[in-house]
Amino acid sequence: MALIAPRLGVAQDDQIARARLLAGMPGLKPRAKTLVELAENARFYVAARPLTLDAKAALLATPEARRVVAALRHALNDLPAWTVESLEGALRGFAEAQGLKFGQIAQPLRAALTGTTVSPGIFEIMAALGYDETLGRLNDFFAYALD
Repeated sequence: MALIAPRLGVAQDDQIARARLLAGMPGLKPRAKTLVELAENARFYVAARPLTLDAKAALLATPEARRVVAALRHALNDLPAWTVESLEGALRGFAEAQGLKFGQIAQPLRAALTGTTVSPGIFEIMAALGYDETLGRLNDFFAYALD
């Protein structure tokens, strides 16, 4: 982590960004072959909002995705714990209650949280980002889909 944060321009005293990077490293390390690749893959953890969606992620910002993200934001507001396990239960329960396959919520959610369509596990990302940042990024995606 000490080698990654400076590559991403994270200040030594930015404890929030450093905590996100630290929490996200287990999901990122196995996917990277070099430090440069690891840093690039970790960039979304410390990126300023609103995220810029890459071309593939932007294609996921459909009216249907907007509806799903809006409903999901409200479902997450009442979550008593912000852990990988509770997030997984909430998201899978939400998908089932909405009559959706999990992938129908996971892909727009991944785009909203990372700006891309490829990332570590969605539950791990949400746990690492934390409640406020996750909901902020979902709000940003909702607004992006309206543009």
